[in-house]
Amino acid sequence: MDTALATHWSAGSDRGAAAESAALEHIAREVLEATGVAVVFYRPDGTPVSGSGEFQDDLAHLVREAAESDEDHFERAGERLRAAWPVRRRGRTVLVAAAEAPASGDADVADPRYTSGLAALGCAVRARLDLEAARRGNEAISEALCQSFEEVSLLHGLGEMLRVTQPVSELLECACRELRETIGAEATAAYLPAAGNMEPETVVAGRLPFDESQLPRLMDHVLDTLGSERPVLINNHCRDDPALAEVSVALERLILVPLPLREGVSGAVAAFNRPGGEFGSPDAKLTRSVAGSAAVFVENHRLYRELRELMLDLVRALVSSIDAKDPYTSGHSERVAMTSREIARRMNLPDEQVERVYMAGLLHDIGKIGTPEHILQKEGRLEPEERRIVNEHPVVGGHILEAVKQLEPIREAVLYHHERLDGSGYPEGRKGDQIPLLARIIGLADAFDAMTSNRPYRPMMSLDEVKREIERNVGTQFDVRVVDALLSFDLDRLMRMFAERSTPCAQLV
Repeated sequence: MDTALATHWSAGSDRGAAAESAALEHIAREVLEATGVAVVFYRPDGTPVSGSGEFQDDLAHLVREAAESDEDHFERAGERLRAAWPVRRRGRTVLVAAAEAPASGDADVADPRYTSGLAALGCAVRARLDLEAARRGNEAISEALCQSFEEVSLLHGLGEMLRVTQPVSELLECACRELRETIGAEATAAYLPAAGNMEPETVVAGRLPFDESQLPRLMDHVLDTLGSERPVLINNHCRDDPALAEVSVALERLILVPLPLREGVSGAVAAFNRPGGEFGSPDAKLTRSVAGSAAVFVENHRLYRELRELMLDLVRALVSSIDAKDPYTSGHSERVAMTSREIARRMNLPDEQVERVYMAGLLHDIGKIGTPEHILQKEGRLEPEERRIVNEHPVVGGHILEAVKQLEPIREAVLYHHERLDGSGYPEGRKGDQIPLLARIIGLADAFDAMTSNRPYRPMMSLDEVKREIERNVGTQFDVRVVDALLSFDLDRLMRMFAERSTPCAQLV
């Protein structure tokens, strides 16, 4: 009763107050049908709330006395006995029930024999109010549990997708789709304006009640009018807003939650229209939870990109210093990295694997940092001892990277990129699937770049010669799946890109 029947008398919720009044009317009818006595419910100030009877105004003074004294009050008015019973919740009177009944000729309100019937009725009314309060409380708890379950389920689903290597658009698509299904909206949308080095993002789930090209304009308008102190907007009367009505007269209801980004820029998550009902606070809470998770992801994604770019810049600087030791291999590591990344994409490997193989390509020759320059720069074929020293570079590279646990998959690719499927490679003579897939990709990309580059001991080979050499060594040196991926794209175009050194490899077709 404290949250159901009592508190709404002073609350500003019209819908809640109407529900409470209906519940009290129902109780009054039950009492009238069972006892023939009309009961009226009042606020403590004597204002009638609900109930039936022609004596409502006559009982107001008795109600106020009962509320002030916090005790049952009885009085006789002609041939009638009247009673008022305070109803307390949390230490205060929140409601007063009142009734009257016929009085016998010598009835005296000071005599319990004459007031016992009304006193018993008061106890019964209080008990019925307690029962109704318990029922409504249980309903409120059940509804809250359902809402919490929906929120937890929604956030759990989003949590499973929160990987900083994942594109922002994919996370926003999942968030909008799950939110739409949970709250039953016709459409949901996420909007991120351009900020820093981030491109604008607009994602929609469902069918918008207006042209999608109008979404940024609508979002900006609502964000401008929302203000910094209102974290969420619920508008169930959008047609009353001229700016929203101008966008579309089909837009009836809207929930919007700002999506704060850095430097004061805000995006938004929004839901549009819901057949058969208005949006309420539970819908706003779910939308706000989704927006909060999305904001954290977007910020983490931005930080990840910045850190990744910083790391790649540092790696490229290190690799450039190694490549500079041998003028014949200048740019070799970058070309191997780009070729390896494209092979991985053609093999439909996960994005995380694609990024790893690119990093492994950059670092695959890092072990040459310990190789003497006179060997690296030697013109002509190497002596056996010199070849042995050069062949140690995968092991040296593995040792350099082993201190970083997060680089273990990359370290393995660096360590084993000179292994061969038939076991004739080095440093361990691994065979077949004993060689990690990333190492097999790096091995082919490394061989491809070596064959298509000039060396002191031979000129670069033609692409036809390279293809024949690669195909001749499928199954012995190279993995057939990796070879198929390499040969599936335009190698002439790849070579032109390497020559230009300005076109991103991601544009390959």
